[in-house]
Amino acid sequence: MAITEFGCCTYKGAADRGSRGAEIVEWDAATVTPVRLDGDYTRDEDEQATYLREVLDILTAAGVDSAFVYTFARYDLPHRGDPRLDLDMASAGVVKVLEGRRGRTYPDMAWEPKAAFTALADHYRG
Repeated sequence: MAITEFGCCTYKGAADRGSRGAEIVEWDAATVTPVRLDGDYTRDEDEQATYLREVLDILTAAGVDSAFVYTFARYDLPHRGDPRLDLDMASAGVVKVLEGRRGRTYPDMAWEPKAAFTALADHYRG
């Protein structure tokens, strides 16, 4: 059967927006760089992980040979403590990119796994 790709962002309600979930970023027109989110959103890594698990289960049941979660990391959308500046919420990446520091899980990397990372690992481990 066919190969497919999919993904979901990391905020409450992102699964309902599907591939349009990243449209919550305000971009600087002159520099074409992300500035902030366009409103108030609630970070929800579990929603992203649940979405990935559900889609993988559907694809497996349909006999799809392989599936590709289309984003590992969005280095242009880093995770930040301030919710309006936490650009990672608009990322379908399965890891959150860190600014100016390394992660704890993989100390050599400037990212930290999200719940979606674990969901994917669990799916393919089983």
